[in-house]
Amino acid sequence: MRSISRIAAAALSLASLPLTAHAGAPTEVEVVRNGDDGVTVTLAASVAQAFGRSDAFVLSGGGRANALVVVVQSPTAAARAGIHYKLAFPIRFTSVQGQTLGFSEVTCQENTLDKCADQVVTAAGPAAAKLGRH
Repeated sequence: MRSISRIAAAALSLASLPLTAHAGAPTEVEVVRNGDDGVTVTLAASVAQAFGRSDAFVLSGGGRANALVVVVQSPTAAARAGIHYKLAFPIRFTSVQGQTLGFSEVTCQENTLDKCADQVVTAAGPAAAKLGRH
């Protein structure tokens, strides 16, 4: 019985500690697009969903100070691949303050935009690591 009360006392003392961000906390991310064409709009939505599924990131809005901004740009290249088109999308990673943290280019067919979205989440890791170091 004593060990149970010691555990309860320890839990109460931990509960009273202030919560602070730690190294394992997910990075806040905002997804924006630089293009109004249908495929860019759809990719940006897929990218937001992919970040929402990731344990390393949490979706944010409203220009949070330490958020990573992911800019999905219109495709720069298209090549016919059977009945579909293979598209290349430039992706820019910035801080909310506008500092460039990295670039990437993701490629997929217009019918497999989820693959591009997953590539964006993977590419965001190194950019997120640069947040707060600039």
